[in-house]
Amino acid sequence: MNRPDHDHRCADFLDTLSRYLDDDLPEAERCAIERHLRDCPCCEDVLESLKVTVAVCHEKGRPALPREVRQRAKARIAELLHQAPRAKSRAR
Repeated sequence: MNRPDHDHRCADFLDTLSRYLDDDLPEAERCAIERHLRDCPCCEDVLESLKVTVAVCHEKGRPALPREVRQRAKARIAELLHQAPRAKSRAR
């Protein structure tokens, strides 16, 4: 059964899913999400999928950028910093 209020709860759940996985929610919100998961197999599947994705990301780590990419990025950052307007001192 697909009810509009159910869809709305799913959207709210998805907005807080990362915080739920990080254990970064107040107890009341955490309990509400857990109740929703018991009633919504679709959201439970999304949660399990996200858990697997997070585990793979942790396992693989951060890929190293090629040296040329790092050099171009540093040069561009330096260029942007040089072009940025300087704050004028207002000391009197």
